Amino acid sequence: MRRNIFANALIFLMAATLSLLLLEFVVRMAGSTDPYGRFTFLRFTLEPLELRVDLLRGEVDGYLANEEIAVVVYDGALGWTYRPNSIRQAGTFTINSAGFRSRRDFSKNPSADTLRIALFGDSFTAGDDVSDEEVWGYLLERKLKEAGIRAEVLNFGVGAYGMDQAYLRWREHGKRFEPDIVIFGLQPENLKRNVNVFRQLLHPSGPAFSKPRFALIDDELQLLNSPAIPPEQLLDVFENFSNHPLAPYEFHYSGRTQAARWWSASRLLSIAFQALRNANEEPEIYAPGSEGGELGKAIVDVFADDARDAGSVFVVLHLPLHYHLASYFSSSPPRRPPYDFLLEHARESYHYIAFEEHLEPSHRDDIHWSPTKHYGPSLHELLASVVADDLVACIVNGACDLTRFDDLSSIMDMKPASEK
Repeated sequence: MRRNIFANALIFLMAATLSLLLLEFVVRMAGSTDPYGRFTFLRFTLEPLELRVDLLRGEVDGYLANEEIAVVVYDGALGWTYRPNSIRQAGTFTINSAGFRSRRDFSKNPSADTLRIALFGDSFTAGDDVSDEEVWGYLLERKLKEAGIRAEVLNFGVGAYGMDQAYLRWREHGKRFEPDIVIFGLQPENLKRNVNVFRQLLHPSGPAFSKPRFALIDDELQLLNSPAIPPEQLLDVFENFSNHPLAPYEFHYSGRTQAARWWSASRLLSIAFQALRNANEEPEIYAPGSEGGELGKAIVDVFADDARDAGSVFVVLHLPLHYHLASYFSSSPPRRPPYDFLLEHARESYHYIAFEEHLEPSHRDDIHWSPTKHYGPSLHELLASVVADDLVACIVNGACDLTRFDDLSSIMDMKPASEK
């Protein structure tokens, strides 16, 4: 009997092993590997166990060779920023002498009869893929004036910024311009950027920059990689990255380098691990209690506190992506995203504008989006109207406490521009 049990167990073990080997073969054959060593099967992507320094080198060398003419340049405090007095997007995206998007310059001290609004965020705030006259910040200024409020809008948005960099942009540059209202363009996918230090490890073909990154240590925000490692030193860092002091804080390296796990060489087991870990749409990035989620919430809170301490009204504006809208309109009532806790926190704690609540299912159509899935002109126009209407109501009913103005008549025309 013992021999039979042993034989049956051996047969079962051999069958299970052969089945696993067959599944491993199927996964490897059905999946694909890109030039950067990333393996994709179904909707899961496995990052390489080793950094492809040879491929990362190309972006670094390319930036260093063109540094004198680059529009996006290294900045020690922010990671990268726009070169002052430069132009991008074939002449349609103008950067002024202070390094933010505008075709005119502004004094540090705002005029006594003009409301000053400052915008902070990533490319959806900066307005990638639309012209200077089409970006929502420019249109917001025009619409406020049409409503009878003398206003100027300063757009500090920068492409590829995380929430951390948006806050640092306020702290390092925006605060000096003494805005009355600060609008933070919250694009929740940037939770991924908050746990990123080296841009190329998040996007291998991306710009050759590192960035400052906050970490929650003993429930306190601490700033790491400040000043940011300059591009000319990145290759030395990549060559021995696992031993670098910042490696434990780079989610997009530690999350993919699983060499310490005995099963890391198996595509099948690695995919299974990824599926279990991402069962709730990447909870390690977006969910409450996760590093990414708690860090994002802490950054919004410190941003709000700092803006209000400076005498500014703090506004959180949710800017959904195309695929967020696809999910939002896929069910009734609308399906809430995994980062909804962050939106609810902003709604409960701050002046909050939810752009998706002003959109229709038809706004998912390509006509409203650029080829890179940024907002097209029609969405910028609508967004400007939504924000303008909200701010006008907030100013008129007194919910926006504009501490610089004793009398709102100083910034309000007797008649809206549309009636003149």
